[in-house]
Amino acid sequence: MKQNRIITIEIIISILLLICTLTHITQYKYITAALVTLLTVIVSNTVQNNITSQTNAKKILAIITTFAIIYVALYYTLGMYVGFAHSTIKLSIETIFKYIIPITIIIIGEELLRNKLLVEKSKKSKILIIIIGTMIDISIYQGLYNLKNLEGFLAFIGLILLASIANNIFYTYVSEKYGAKSIIIYKLITILYPYIFPIIPQVYTYFRIFIRMLYPLIMYLYIDKYFDLDNYQQSRIENRKQIASTTIVSIIMIIVICLVSCRFVIGVLVIGSNSMSGSLEKGDVIFYKSEKKDIKDGDIIVFKRDDIKIVHRVISTKNVNNEIRYYTKGDANKTKDESYVTKETLVGKVLFKVKYMGIPSLWIREKFE
Repeated sequence: MKQNRIITIEIIISILLLICTLTHITQYKYITAALVTLLTVIVSNTVQNNITSQTNAKKILAIITTFAIIYVALYYTLGMYVGFAHSTIKLSIETIFKYIIPITIIIIGEELLRNKLLVEKSKKSKILIIIIGTMIDISIYQGLYNLKNLEGFLAFIGLILLASIANNIFYTYVSEKYGAKSIIIYKLITILYPYIFPIIPQVYTYFRIFIRMLYPLIMYLYIDKYFDLDNYQQSRIENRKQIASTTIVSIIMIIVICLVSCRFVIGVLVIGSNSMSGSLEKGDVIFYKSEKKDIKDGDIIVFKRDDIKIVHRVISTKNVNNEIRYYTKGDANKTKDESYVTKETLVGKVLFKVKYMGIPSLWIREKFE
């Protein structure tokens, strides 16, 4: 099979999937399953068999299956801290036929298609295969996120698009060297569990993005090091550098996520109005501590009102029937706030600010609004 012919097939498949995605056809799982099955059959009859080395295939299957189980266990372990919610999709006959069966068909068809197309070893072909796999993976999640609001858009970009690209790079690497079976098992476990279990961990979106993007890198580093025994001595220093750099990046990302999530001792917030102008300008980023004690007059605090975080200064404090009430006012406002703040609505006390750091995110949010 000539290289140009394989690449032409991949380009045609990419364009077809892109059209189906943009027209929202792929949000109907049965249509996607039928499309992927049809493409797999056509490619199987067009492309000669992709002979994949079976060396260590069974070990890879066991290792990747273990990683898949750890992946799900990790989410449910985090759920013990962040809490659980009842799954919106309960396991039933309808769920099996509407979601589980078509998604299973999509996963199997996609990985068989990937393995067939990997007969061509060029970088251009592999990039197209990653694009094809990413678009098919997007079809599995299509319709779950509202792209018209900022939160849904960011979740789609990070949790679906970027994470799918990272995963498909790993899938292509494993499929080329060890076959499609281990990736099929991995995807079935990590994608179908929300349709099976009655409760789902309420893991913060940025944590989910971080885990989905980091996890394939961890698996790659482990597999690449574990099976590269012949060159282990020569590559030992390089592996150490990779592990060290991955660890450093992971720690930094975890710190950032902890700050942005605002669920820990220290949180960050972008100032979105001019009510504190003079002290805090619109677009400044403030760091605050989840402090509900030692609040005194003059402190700038963060509090909730109608599920919106507000940053104002405490101008007076009163004890009414053993309830501490904080009366607040924006520095640029002419009058004080109409209602008071209690410990229940108090979020924390501002520690310091970074000027103008939040302007880009504020601009994006305002564009969506």
